[in-house]
Amino acid sequence: MNPTDNTEDSKTRRGFLGATAALGSIALAGCMGDDGSDDAMSTTEQTESPTAMPTEEPTEQTTEAPMPAPDVPILNYALTLEHLENAFYRDGLEEFSDDELMNADVLSEFGDRIRMEVPDYLRTVGAHEAAHVSALTDTVEALNGTPVEEGEYNFGYTTPTEFFQVAMALENTGVAAYAGAAPQVVNNDILAAAAGIHSVEARHAGFLNMVNGETPFPDVVDEAQSIDEVLEIAGQFVTSEVDPSVYETDDSRPEPDRTVEDDTSDLDVLNYALTLEHLENAFYRDGLEEFSDDELMNADVLSEFGDRVRMNVPDHLRTVGEHEAAHVQAITDTVNELGGDPVEEAEYDFGYETPSEFFGVARALENTGVAAYKGAAPTVSNDAVFNAAIGIHSVEARHANFLNELNGMSPFPNGVDEPQTMEEVTEIAGQFIVQN
Repeated sequence: MNPTDNTEDSKTRRGFLGATAALGSIALAGCMGDDGSDDAMSTTEQTESPTAMPTEEPTEQTTEAPMPAPDVPILNYALTLEHLENAFYRDGLEEFSDDELMNADVLSEFGDRIRMEVPDYLRTVGAHEAAHVSALTDTVEALNGTPVEEGEYNFGYTTPTEFFQVAMALENTGVAAYAGAAPQVVNNDILAAAAGIHSVEARHAGFLNMVNGETPFPDVVDEAQSIDEVLEIAGQFVTSEVDPSVYETDDSRPEPDRTVEDDTSDLDVLNYALTLEHLENAFYRDGLEEFSDDELMNADVLSEFGDRVRMNVPDHLRTVGEHEAAHVQAITDTVNELGGDPVEEAEYDFGYETPSEFFGVARALENTGVAAYKGAAPTVSNDAVFNAAIGIHSVEARHANFLNELNGMSPFPNGVDEPQTMEEVTEIAGQFIVQN
């Protein structure tokens, strides 16, 4: 399947409109005072003379500049990284032709299917980064801040292979950066939108890992990096002056309050996540027992892939299965530590009969997992639980990227991943559960 048909650019723009709206919709909330009043937008009242004597000329009414919302420094930090990535893809795709990219030494062991997809996939990634820049810039302005501007960069690559290697480093750094910054976000609408970008960065990273000969999903939980750590990495490519004060947060900024206006507790969210992880764990465990490596490698859905991709599939699926099993254990332990009762594994019927059908269900489950974590993570109040959930969220996105690719779909179909509610996800999961 060609990753970009004639409507791909319009799909990318349409897919990102929702994210821009989500980010833009918080402008009013960000301009409001902590109690919901519009104090930040008020003007100073005209003062009267203490002698009550009229002045010869009326006193001019002055307007105070609105204070930036507390999340502006975090948004500018994200914008700095998105500028970096946007410039990287924009300039690199101007420098290298499609033929040069497809024939890069690092891709020499891949078949035609992957090599021919690469240029269009890179253009899609570049379009995502450009859209992230636009949305973040608009949001910073809407929240009364001054957006950081694009800098000057030297990425150091001279060959297409080096370009791919730098791309991999940038995308994985982006995943760690969003994971590290997310717990500091005050506005829950911003947090939800950031989580959707975070998982898309993970999809990008998974694909770039694969074409560089690395595993698409190296960790059970993606690690976070601090702002200082990420800026040190980014600084290796930035040749212009950087003002670090734009990323500084005020000590008086409010603490994040990741809550929802219902009685959903952290234990509820954890057991919800555990229900999904049980489902995925059972799916891979049972499927990998049912199908041999040869059956998986020779699945009809993989017929257009070269030996490099097909031979790696069984081991990659075992890794995914190990991740899901580890998620089950970690969430179960956490529920126990918080005094709850972990939900148990149910009985399932996944409905597949062939390896190709197995791959199709795997893709559906992983993409549902991404949407589920995005929808639920911003409601988790416990910081440690939230940090772990964000790290699992991006790993699910890495899995989804890989399964999308195997099923002939774009690894990263949207500029921002969409959430699903608990009710929506539970309904999907219920199609496979035959007994609780």
